[in-house]
Amino acid sequence: MSMRKALMVVDMQNDFVTKNGALYFEKAESVKPVVLDCVKKYIENNAPIIFTQDWHDEDDKEFNIFPKHCIKDTWGAQLFDSLKKVAEGYDNAFFVKKRKYSAFYQTNLDEKLKTLSPKTVEVCGVTTNICVLFNVEELRNRDFEVIVYENAVASYDDNLHDFAIQQIKDVLGAKICTWR
Repeated sequence: MSMRKALMVVDMQNDFVTKNGALYFEKAESVKPVVLDCVKKYIENNAPIIFTQDWHDEDDKEFNIFPKHCIKDTWGAQLFDSLKKVAEGYDNAFFVKKRKYSAFYQTNLDEKLKTLSPKTVEVCGVTTNICVLFNVEELRNRDFEVIVYENAVASYDDNLHDFAIQQIKDVLGAKICTWR
């Protein structure tokens, strides 16, 4: 694996992917082991991993659209347990706490990517039609080659997942693959 690659793990947080999470959906269970495998492979190769995390204030305006979730410094905002354990202490892991769907909005992600200077960013996480889609769009706007692992992304709605995958491929020009 070339150092010219980075992995972006989108919002694999308890509130989305762990039972009793505020916005938990069962399909997330199928991507958890695949995401873990992606992360472990990157760690084996000492390649950079960017973990995005929804990180909201109690009164965030997003809660006019979605139920309260990922309140900063709560259990719901933490990475799911086995992912958190794998990522802990990994020196080439970077955590981007975001208030919007895009991890680029009012964060240091642009600067971090300039420093890492990957040619390709591989993407996994949730949800396909919201944060995954918006982050892939931002990466493509910055001319990164993007690979999305379809078996490592999920949505609460199959039709929206399929739509997002189609948009990512046909409109944004990212590559859709299966993590092996």
